[in-house]
Amino acid sequence: MGQELLAASTVAGRVCVGLVFVLAAAQKAQHWRIFSGVLANYRLLPRALVTPAAALLPPAEMLVGVLLLSAQVRPFGALAAIALLSVFAAAMAINLKRGRSEIDCGCGHSLLKQNLSWVLVSRNAGLAALLIPSLVFTKAMPMPVILTGIAAGLGLFLLYLLLNVFSALPTVKEHRHRFA
Repeated sequence: MGQELLAASTVAGRVCVGLVFVLAAAQKAQHWRIFSGVLANYRLLPRALVTPAAALLPPAEMLVGVLLLSAQVRPFGALAAIALLSVFAAAMAINLKRGRSEIDCGCGHSLLKQNLSWVLVSRNAGLAALLIPSLVFTKAMPMPVILTGIAAGLGLFLLYLLLNVFSALPTVKEHRHRFA
């Protein structure tokens, strides 16, 4: 039973985080010009590297997402995703430490602009933690376990989307300020 749970959590983590990366890549590519400005707002890269980084990040995220969704390339996809999530979390944390919480996180949700926060840093850490079972469990899995993992991963992804919508909603204080 414990091995089946670990196997299902491996698939669930890869499905959830893989879909997060695919969605983020598609949204960043769709709004590339805006994303370039968001990336520049972090003030972590020299100006000459912002445009190339903004151009390379969506395809890199798409590749990582596809690797996670593919059962063929383990654990490289999980390692690449954990590395990217760590870089994103570090960039957010650096700006939060600088007192720069009012910039858009650039997470790919152009309609759901989210300012930097420790919640977003924690979210990235949580997404990375979902991939840890992928690093330790490499055995073949029976189809019912795979299907259970896929269903759980889709559920986690939908929960991720719901939480993003809630976190992008203005607080009561912001709402009053906008209409005062």
